[in-house]
Amino acid sequence: MKRLLVIRLGALGDLIHVSTALDAVKRGNPQMEIHLLTSPAYEALAEMIPAVDTVWAFDKRRGWGGFFRLVGQLRQVGVDGVVNLHPSFKSWLLTRLIAPVKAATYRKEKLKSKGKAQRAVSRRHAVADFYRPFAELLAAALPASLVPALALPETEKLFPMKPQGEQWVGLIPGVGAKRSNRAWEPAAYVGLVQKLLAKPGVKVLLIGGPDETALADSLLTQLSNLAEAQERLENHCGRHDIPGTARLLVQCDLVIGGDTGPMHLAAAMGAKLVAIYGPTSLQRTGPAAHGAMKAFTPPEDLGCWPCELPECPYGGEQHLACMRQISVDSVYTGCETLLR
Repeated sequence: MKRLLVIRLGALGDLIHVSTALDAVKRGNPQMEIHLLTSPAYEALAEMIPAVDTVWAFDKRRGWGGFFRLVGQLRQVGVDGVVNLHPSFKSWLLTRLIAPVKAATYRKEKLKSKGKAQRAVSRRHAVADFYRPFAELLAAALPASLVPALALPETEKLFPMKPQGEQWVGLIPGVGAKRSNRAWEPAAYVGLVQKLLAKPGVKVLLIGGPDETALADSLLTQLSNLAEAQERLENHCGRHDIPGTARLLVQCDLVIGGDTGPMHLAAAMGAKLVAIYGPTSLQRTGPAAHGAMKAFTPPEDLGCWPCELPECPYGGEQHLACMRQISVDSVYTGCETLLR
């Protein structure tokens, strides 16, 4: 196989997990050209994956005309294999139209049951799950180690911004516009920031995309009366593209957040992590970390997690209990351990 097309249109965390498979494939097949088709929003991230030779973008706003132009371009390239990691009608049709090629399709391993019973069930991590169609197509065994493989663009390899003697803590308070039940409560982050800023030399950077700007502004307002926040709390939400965010994260001494794309980006950049997981399974989608990590999950006697539902089905005191019962004190103790 000379040219392999990989289809994954998003999202941020998924593409980072896919980078592990692409790295393994490239190491096993160094002469193979790997073409990655993704969404325009993630082109810059795709360019950061060393194993990828060519990045293609599919903009669904261009309609069927844009789709068939893409088909024509890929036909000219002469792709002879496709791994479809984004199953849909259009990705299936694209695979059928570009040529009579060998193809394999991703099928997500889902929860067999919800709640406490699932915790003892062994599940593949997402990085191993994404590798399965590659193994099927290329008759290759699962590598012993799968870790994210990203590299900063040359334009981002600048002198560090962090002054000597400071400790930077990256705080990712949101989880994007979807699946908001994966986020720790804003009040908990306020309490954590107060404790972190009580440590001399610690600076807290709020990190996230455009979806987190309102949340970050709210946190800043709630902390505005704290003297330390005036000098050692900065808002970077929505102010950087993906490579710029990666450059910021790689300079952090610690990154704190939940199950969200920037957290997986921090893991790929080798940051120390404090991961806060509630409805989603740490076993399944926990950060594939290069560095040290402390993970916090709900109490064992709370029987509803993991559920992996897009919204919490409970009301009253049970609403978002999986996140609310992770205490500020326990998370701060984990932060202290990694900041020493």
